[in-house]
Amino acid sequence: MLPLEEKTMSAIDVPVAETGSTSKPEYLHSWRLAIVITSLFLGQLLMALDVNIINVAIPEISTHFAALNDVAWYGAAYLLTITAFQPSFGTVYCYFDIDVTYKVCIIIFEVGSVLCAAASSSEMFIVGRAIAGFGAAGVLQGALAVIGSVVELEKRPLYMGIVVSVFAVTVCVGPILGGVFTQRSTWRWCFWINLPIGGVVLALLFGFLSVPGARNENRTLPLKKKLQHLDPFGCLTFVSAVTCLLLALQWGGQTKPWESATIIGLLVGFVALISVFCYIQWRKKEEATIPIRVLFKRSIWTSALGLFCLGAVIYMLAFYIPFYFQTVRGETPISVGVRFIPLMLPQILALLVAGAIASQYGYYVPYIVLGEIICVVGLAMLTHLSPTTTTAMWAASLVITGVGMGTAMQLPYTAIQITLSEEDVPIGNAIAVFSNQLGGAIGVAMGQTIVLNTLVTEVPKAIPSLTGRLVMAAGATDLQRIAGSPAGELILRAIWNKAMVRTLYLSVAFASSAIPFALGMEWLNAKKVAEQRKAAVGTVKEKVGDQNDDSPTE
Repeated sequence: MLPLEEKTMSAIDVPVAETGSTSKPEYLHSWRLAIVITSLFLGQLLMALDVNIINVAIPEISTHFAALNDVAWYGAAYLLTITAFQPSFGTVYCYFDIDVTYKVCIIIFEVGSVLCAAASSSEMFIVGRAIAGFGAAGVLQGALAVIGSVVELEKRPLYMGIVVSVFAVTVCVGPILGGVFTQRSTWRWCFWINLPIGGVVLALLFGFLSVPGARNENRTLPLKKKLQHLDPFGCLTFVSAVTCLLLALQWGGQTKPWESATIIGLLVGFVALISVFCYIQWRKKEEATIPIRVLFKRSIWTSALGLFCLGAVIYMLAFYIPFYFQTVRGETPISVGVRFIPLMLPQILALLVAGAIASQYGYYVPYIVLGEIICVVGLAMLTHLSPTTTTAMWAASLVITGVGMGTAMQLPYTAIQITLSEEDVPIGNAIAVFSNQLGGAIGVAMGQTIVLNTLVTEVPKAIPSLTGRLVMAAGATDLQRIAGSPAGELILRAIWNKAMVRTLYLSVAFASSAIPFALGMEWLNAKKVAEQRKAAVGTVKEKVGDQNDDSPTE
């Protein structure tokens, strides 16, 4: 594939905020930029920690409320709102002040956390999870929007890498904290901990974050006009469609059979509602939640599909690798976090290095492709895991996978910043974040189906007195008890290992599928695009100046 510098001017829009003003865009530098990036990092820490800390605490929470039937909703309520409202927040960031919207999202997330921490019933806890998910839906988008407004275009890959790296940190730290709080104090601290972190974030944001140069024609419209552009019917239709899909994925094969009327009805409802949503977007054109012209830009839909595949891989690793260490190898929940370090640390370093290199040389597509290839190699090595795999083998596999994921996972967001104008970037971010979240939800759901089918098929063959569902419900904690003997326990661990390996085969397929989408992206150079935009802004200023000089004076 040849570089496309000669096409960049036709593929790139000059931001309205820059062309509509004779003032130079005001980017942050030095200590002020460092403080803003730190606050964004901590803001993402809230959301990422919440996702990873709760898995360990869910059994204790369901026991406390004596509501085993509500367990599925503890995760689903959060997942539904954080995924379904992504496009809506993309529109909100287009028409309302970025810094104000971001602060409001943090506050909403904090309110949801307080409700969860202080919950007196299972229903109150579920409502808190839904509210926290709604706030979190705007947190990542807000961070990307802030970086796009306060950091120069050619330097954004580095700072996006710093902010996104928090997700790798929490994969390791989250389960450890969740285990410590649950075992030695109370599960409520899994949510109370968000208050001091959120307080620091809000203090830094109110003290130092003011997004300069973010005013454009959209954000200066009257409130009535802004509300009209939010496309409420389209948003409602989309949220309903995603709700149907995610509920089908959460319940299918778990609490309800895939062939049940409920699951089939949810899938049919998803197809019908998403068709209505697409029709609404086509009719509303520029006033749509997701304008077709934005979605059909080559780098946007390829980035979205690539992030969908990578999201599936990331969530599957975070969800199923702990099962390998706990259920197959018999590790404790706290030690699992330590075992994640070979995945986490290389991923963080690769994120920062890839972002720095892309900022230095401008190109980003080669590193996305390279990272995805490395990730496939690491995942292929992980498919050879067994109960007796040596530490050197599984650690090396995790290191290679982490390097690949870190290299590839954040650079597609750079493509959005380069391809779209400033006023369209929030919509592009919404498409990207939604695709990543949806990929994770679908990947985990498919993995659950694979695990359950493996256990249901293999367990009765090996131990006729047990069922696959009973073994899955027992998990790591009661495996020894239900096995009945050391030999039976070894058999069950081997079956669990087979289930884990099959999910890893699925992750290899997802990672491999991301490569063609990366190759299909426009081969642009961030440094050259930034220079072209600056030149275009200078030309506009000269024209404005000439018009002012030629205008008659009284």
